[in-house]
Amino acid sequence: MSIAVLALLAPSPAFADAEGAPRTSSSASAHEVHRINGAAVSSLPDDQRRLSVEGKLGSDGVAAGRLSFTHHSPSGLSQFTARVTCLEFNDGQTEVSATITKGETAAGVVLDGKMVAFTLDTEGVQNFSLPQIGPGAASCGGGRVEMVPVTQAGFHVR
Repeated sequence: MSIAVLALLAPSPAFADAEGAPRTSSSASAHEVHRINGAAVSSLPDDQRRLSVEGKLGSDGVAAGRLSFTHHSPSGLSQFTARVTCLEFNDGQTEVSATITKGETAAGVVLDGKMVAFTLDTEGVQNFSLPQIGPGAASCGGGRVEMVPVTQAGFHVR
């Protein structure tokens, strides 16, 4: 399935925001509103990751939105959807944290309710980090050090 077709699909009910108070970002002033939108695919031999992010940081500093992540590997399919809780925009990088609303690893580990964080390079050549999941996923602390290249589509920051 191409990225264009994936972009046209309606979000699933699991993509809906969960109830709860989002965290705020300390890096935004009271008058800024930042948004990030897009879906990026990283296709490597025998390995494909897709990260979709729709989020905004309001003038009150509250982050809102959703993200989804899918990883097809020789081990199987890992996937999750999450509610964005924190966004930070700094010099061509975006850090996004979220709470997983529904998800599972290829090994069958349920991810529901866990924190997740990513770092996205959004200017020039785009990349995104592997997800940091669980206790190491601090609010707006970014994803893992390992980055993968965006080989299709990408992210847009406004």
